Amino acid sequence: MAGWTISAGGGNPTAVIFQGGGSRGLLQPQNRQVPLASHPPAEFFKHVKGVGHGGFSNPITYPSTDKSPWRATHSAGAGTKFNATDFLLRLRGKRLMLVGDSMNRNQFESILCLLREGLHDKSRMYEIHGHKITKGRGYFVFKFEMYFLSYIDWSKVGTVRDVGDHFVKYVHIPSQDYNCTVEFVRSHFLVKEGFRINGQGNSNPTLSIDQIDKTANRWKRADILVFNTGHWWTHGKTARGKNYYKEGDYLYPKFDAVEAYRRALRTWATWVDKNVNPKKQLVFYRGYSSAHFRGGDWDSGGSCKGETEPVLSGAILDNYPQKMNIVDEVLKEMQVPLKLLNVTRLTNFRKDGHPSIYGKYVTAGKKVSTRRQDCSHWCLPGVPDAWNELVYATLLLQ
Repeated sequence: MAGWTISAGGGNPTAVIFQGGGSRGLLQPQNRQVPLASHPPAEFFKHVKGVGHGGFSNPITYPSTDKSPWRATHSAGAGTKFNATDFLLRLRGKRLMLVGDSMNRNQFESILCLLREGLHDKSRMYEIHGHKITKGRGYFVFKFEMYFLSYIDWSKVGTVRDVGDHFVKYVHIPSQDYNCTVEFVRSHFLVKEGFRINGQGNSNPTLSIDQIDKTANRWKRADILVFNTGHWWTHGKTARGKNYYKEGDYLYPKFDAVEAYRRALRTWATWVDKNVNPKKQLVFYRGYSSAHFRGGDWDSGGSCKGETEPVLSGAILDNYPQKMNIVDEVLKEMQVPLKLLNVTRLTNFRKDGHPSIYGKYVTAGKKVSTRRQDCSHWCLPGVPDAWNELVYATLLLQ
């Protein structure tokens, strides 16, 4: 099946938004279309040196217009053409919150850039605490308060006689405020991170897979939630599982990371079922986003430098990680209706869409790092824009 499909997940209230085919027809050269958003505005990002693991430090932009000229299309076609101003109208008075790891921060930055295009006065978008986006900070709230002309009150339409028998119409058009926020809450695992003191008096990290993350009180306040977790489950102590995972007061000497992921996701799902009001709130879970390292991983010399075209054939296009099978399994058990943004196969294509050596905001294409490349996160404008188009398309169908 080519294109994007929105359908009910078998027997449960989950709606699945997914890309179901490996057709080249799903990709179009970006330079043949009007870009959805310009490069991220520098005033909202703090420039820091280097690119750390698990995230990027600055707006990720292509160093040239031909770094990655492709973007995805979907079968919804002209009926769901993206409209930033209309998106803002549908968010009026609401809080849209993205919760998760640095991949969700990537999507958060994308949606800020997209919605900013809908503002005539760009100064009407701002971070309410004055913070710039950095890798180190875990909570951002951007407000959109641009006034717009909402409707014509025809009862107050009149005419004024001008000199020379010319008539000039005037109308009364009340103005209203978008008064919406787009927020990011960092939660790498969606469950509680902690620490323990070992026998040598040193602090070691732990993960309580049966307790929800400490930021969950913030989640309750949102009208629209977009969750994710996944990439941090493959690194370091998380993957090894030695003296790391906890349930209750018990610290497992050794525990399987895959099973830990399943239990953690069930803890999150239970929280959603108990705390989300589906009549008032809309919940998305965004699926696993593919990485494209050649010759190693993020910390062992893996590379994606020089990629300029998407993958058009091969086994990678059908790759579906075990984590996504677990996501499918857990979501089927949930009671609250939920939208699954199943972007895995879409991102399988895009080996050309990563920052590579351009892991921070750079000038004149200056290289930042060849030793450690970023082949997990995505350039902006780029792949996360398609994820946010799907969020918008869902709002149109609500």
